[in-house]
Formats: sequence, C-alpha cells, structure tokens
Amino acid sequence: MAFKITKKPTFSAQVEVYTPNDKRGHDYSTFDAVFNRTSTDELDELRKLPQKDVMRRKLVGWEGFNDDQNQPVEYNQENLEILISVPEALHGLTLAYWNSLVKAREKN
Repeated sequence: MAFKITKKPTFSAQVEVYTPNDKRGHDYSTFDAVFNRTSTDELDELRKLPQKDVMRRKLVGWEGFNDDQNQPVEYNQENLEILISVPEALHGLTLAYWNSLVKAREKN
C-alpha cells in the first residue's frame, strides 16, 4: 500500500483497560479514543511531559466509553479529567496513543 499524507487532523485507536477485580484478576474493557495528530517537533516536546498532560493535549474524543448505567459518557474537560485520574485508564490511553504513532511490525 502506498504511503499517503493525510489531511485529517485526528485518528482513532482502541484503548484496552484492565481493571483489578475482587477475584484476583482483571476485568477487560475497551473503548475507542480520538487523538489529534502531531508533528515530529511536537513529539519531542510530548515525550518530556507527564502522560496526563499528553492526554490533555492530544485526546479530543472517544466512542464506546460508557458509565455504570451503560450510557455513553460525553466528551468534555471534566470527564477527561475523571478518566485520566484512573491509573488503569491512563495506562491504556498512553499505550494506545504511543503505539499508534510508532506501530511496530507484528509477526504473523
């Protein structure tokens, strides 16, 4: 497939969240995060920031993120702060963002 420079300002990535449960294991859940694209100059700056600050700058939306009544959670600054205050969610967001930028070739 040929490389194309995109004009679309955002991209989506699946976020995987593993939340500890009372059975000595983890509950697995996913949602899709929407991130702003970045330049190579900005990447150098982002690498120096705490991951919460990276998410504040780059996360611009989500899909499939629901509350405990299974209702969609609206994207806004308050809900963003709530989400990134959960260590497991911040970890999942961080992996999704950075892995999307530098996707390693997977073995078949």
